[in-house]
Amino acid sequence: MINKPITIEDVQIILGGIPARTTRGFLGYCTVSLLPFKGKWLLFDTGHYGDRGILLSTLKNLKISPEDINYVILSHLHYDHCLNLPLFPHAAVILSAKELQYAKEVSSGQRVDTSLPDGIDYLLKNHKVQTFNSELELNSEIKVFETPGHTPGSIALQIKRTNNIVICGDAIKNAWEFTLGVSDMLCNCPPIDAQKSIEKIKASGEIFIPGHDRPFSYKEGKIEFLGEIDWSISADLYPRKKGEEI
Repeated sequence: MINKPITIEDVQIILGGIPARTTRGFLGYCTVSLLPFKGKWLLFDTGHYGDRGILLSTLKNLKISPEDINYVILSHLHYDHCLNLPLFPHAAVILSAKELQYAKEVSSGQRVDTSLPDGIDYLLKNHKVQTFNSELELNSEIKVFETPGHTPGSIALQIKRTNNIVICGDAIKNAWEFTLGVSDMLCNCPPIDAQKSIEKIKASGEIFIPGHDRPFSYKEGKIEFLGEIDWSISADLYPRKKGEEI
């Protein structure tokens, strides 16, 4: 199957997020977005090991090599968003100072977060890492800003275009969280932080790219999705047909 990115102006969603869970837990397939930056490419989140094949093949179809990615922004350091970072050896990494500190506290046993992978220092060690507090302007049209709630150091990316676009990370995982104004997955953060971050994101854009859902616009109190559902779940459940969708 050829993965077809969704394009919103010059932002390409090269892997669509999946807002699904099983009795074993949340399906950790996050949104991965790409945009031109400083003559090369900026990647927002990387996905995890289960995404590697489709991520690399999608970039190849776009005639982009991993070496062409010069910046990776990590919305936070949960495994489903960061584990493919080693694929991009020349990329500088941008993340919040609070998230990096949070990861160190989890690694040292001061806090518990079962979605944060072991070996964060190893993951980052061969990259130039730029951290920031509050917000960071990358140029006059692009900035990252803190959105605590899902994790203490979660961040989002605002891109000023014809319509302001916000890549939300897991501050807003899906359209339900946007609509209800609450997050259902908080890691060491009070609910009020997540609520404030959702309101901040709403005030920062017209088009929203959630961490685990299709992109959408929000006008006059209505959500309009900007892409179709392009994923399915299949299983080898004997005696059903092998690979049948469920």
